[in-house]
Amino acid sequence: MKLQDYKKFITAAFAANTRRGFADWRDCGNLCMDVTGILEGAKEGLCGEGRYADLFKLCNRTYEKWGNTDKDDSNGETQEFCACVYDIWEIIYRDGKNDLSHERMLDTFLQLLDGRVIDYMEDRIYDFVIEHFKSSDELAKKEQFLLKRMDDLKPLIQEKEVTEYSLYVKEHYYVRILADQHRAIEEIRDFLNSRDSYSNKKLLAQIEAEYGNYDEAIALYKDLIESRPDAYWSDGHRKALMEIYKAQGNTEAYNGELYKMMVAHPGSDQYYLEYKALFTEEEWKDKWGELLEAFADRLQAINLWLSIEDRYDLIMDNAEPDNAYVIDEYGRKLFKLYPERCLKVLANAADRQARLSKNRRDYKRIAQLLRKLAAYSGGKELAAELAAKYRAQYPRRTAMFDELKKF
Repeated sequence: MKLQDYKKFITAAFAANTRRGFADWRDCGNLCMDVTGILEGAKEGLCGEGRYADLFKLCNRTYEKWGNTDKDDSNGETQEFCACVYDIWEIIYRDGKNDLSHERMLDTFLQLLDGRVIDYMEDRIYDFVIEHFKSSDELAKKEQFLLKRMDDLKPLIQEKEVTEYSLYVKEHYYVRILADQHRAIEEIRDFLNSRDSYSNKKLLAQIEAEYGNYDEAIALYKDLIESRPDAYWSDGHRKALMEIYKAQGNTEAYNGELYKMMVAHPGSDQYYLEYKALFTEEEWKDKWGELLEAFADRLQAINLWLSIEDRYDLIMDNAEPDNAYVIDEYGRKLFKLYPERCLKVLANAADRQARLSKNRRDYKRIAQLLRKLAAYSGGKELAAELAAKYRAQYPRRTAMFDELKKF
C-alpha cells in the first residue's frame, strides 16, 4: 500500500470523528481507536516491506495532526495515542537504520520541537530524543539544540511566567545530556545547585548514583526523604537507596530501608514477606510481636499481614462493629470461624446505612448489604427481618420500599 493511501485513511478517521474540527469526549475515544488501529496496521505492513522511513513520516504527520486537533481527551486518549506512536518510534529506531538513518531521524525530531506540538506531546518527543541517539555526534547536536532553546526562553520569562517552567524542564534535559557525555560531575553539580530545587536535587542524586558516587547520592536521597517523608514522595528515593545499599553490599542499611518501606505500606505483602524472610521462625516471633505493638492503635491497617500470620481473631475484632469491607475481604475464612459475629457486622453495617440514607442511591446500598447478608447461612432470615424493620421505621420512604421489595 502506498504511503499516500495510509495518509488518506488517517485523514478520513479525523473527519469521521470530529464535528467542525472538534472531537468531544464521546468521539475522542473512537478517534483514538481508529487512528491507532491504522498506525498499527501500517506498522505491520510497512515494517514487513522494510519501509521504515515511510512509517516514520506517517507517524509524525499523524502526531502533528493529533496535536493540532481540538478535542476533549479527558479519558486519557492523548496518552494512549502517544504511547502507540512512541512504541512505533522504538521499532523504527531499532530495526530501520538501513532505510532511515539515526541522523535523519534525530534531525526530524528536532524540527518537530520547533513548536509544532506542545505540552505533553512535546515532552514525549523530548523523552525519546533524550533516551536515544547516544553517539558523540548525536549528543553534541542535542546539546547545541538545547543550549539554543534555553537561550531563546530566558528573555521571555518576564513576559510569560509559564516560560520559567519550560526553561526549567529544558535544563533537566540538558543535564541528562551532560551526564550521557560523562562530563565532569563538578560541572553538573554547579549547574543543578545554581537553583535551590527539589527536582534538581532529585536529578543530581540520580546522576551521582550513575557516576558511582554513592556517598553523595545517599546524602541527597536522605535529604529528599526528610523534606517530603510521605510515601508518595519518598518511595522512589527509598527504593533508590535500597539499590545503592544492595550494590555496596551494605545489608544492614538495606534492611533498615526495607523495614521503613514495609511500615509505610501495611496494605502490601511485597515488603512484608521480604522482611519476614530475613528471620528464622524463632526470631520472627519476637519481630512479629514488635510489629503488633507498633501497630496496636491501628491494627485495621495490617489486616493483610494478620491474614498471613493466621490471626483472624484480630481481623474479626477489626471488623466489629460494622466494618463490612473487612467481611468482604476476609469473609470466607471469618464466617467459618465466627459466623454469628460476621452476620452481626453486616447487620450493623446495614443499620448504619439505613440511618444515613437519603435517596435511592443510598437505598440501593442497603439492598446490597442485605444481599450479602442473605448469601450466608442464617443470613436470609436476618435480611428479611432487617428489611421489615426499616419499612416500619421509615414508612414514608417509598423508594426504599421499592429497593427492598425482594426481602
